[in-house]
Amino acid sequence: MGKIYKFEVRLHLYTTMTHTTVNVLVIEDHAVVQLGISTLLSTCNTIGLIDRASSGTEAISKFLDTHFDVVLIDIELPDMSGFELLARLRKHLPTVKVLFYSMHDEFWIVRQMFRSEADGIVMKSDRLDELRTAMETILSGEKYFSKEYEQFLKEYEQQEELSPQEINVLRLISEGLTSQQIATRLYVSLNTIEFHRRRIMRKLAATNMADLIKKAIEKGYL
Repeated sequence: MGKIYKFEVRLHLYTTMTHTTVNVLVIEDHAVVQLGISTLLSTCNTIGLIDRASSGTEAISKFLDTHFDVVLIDIELPDMSGFELLARLRKHLPTVKVLFYSMHDEFWIVRQMFRSEADGIVMKSDRLDELRTAMETILSGEKYFSKEYEQFLKEYEQQEELSPQEINVLRLISEGLTSQQIATRLYVSLNTIEFHRRRIMRKLAATNMADLIKKAIEKGYL
C-alpha cells in the first residue's frame, strides 16, 4: 500500500474518531526553535501530546500513526512551503487547526498568509507567549491574528487598490445600506460583507464611516 493512499485512509479514519486530548504537531526545521515552542506549549493545560517534525514530508508521515488536533507550521520548510503543506492537510483533514508561525513580513507573504485557510497567524517577532494565546484561541473555535501580524497587514493593505467587489460594497455603504441589506442585494452572506467592510476600512485607513466616505471620494472610488 503506497504512502499517499495510507495517508488518505488514516486521515479519513481520524475525521470519524472522537479524541479527549489535544495533540499538537510543531513543524519547524530549527531544533532550538522547535524546543522553545514545545516547552512553551507544554504549559498549556489543554494540550496533551506535543510532537515535532523538521519538514513537510516528516510531518505527513507523523499523521500516519498519530492524530493531531493542531499543527503549527513554519512558512519556510526545507522540502515544501508551509502553504503547500497546509493545502495538503486541508484536502484530507479539513477539521485540523492550523497555526502559521513565520518570520517573513514581505508583502506577498503577509497577503498569502491572510488569504490562506490558516486558523491563526503569529510572527516570530511577537512575544513568545503570544503562541499560547493563539493556541488557546483557535482551540476555542475562533481565528487569531497577532498584533504584530495585524500591523503588517494594515500597512500592506493600505498599499492595495480596492477590488471590484469591494468597490461595489463601498458604493452601497455610501448609499446608507446596512450590511444585511448589502448582503441581500449582492446575494452573499452577512459575514462576507462584514469581511469586505473591515478590508475597505483598513485599505483606506479610515477611522469611522465619515472618514471612510471622505477618503473614498478623495481616491476617486465615489
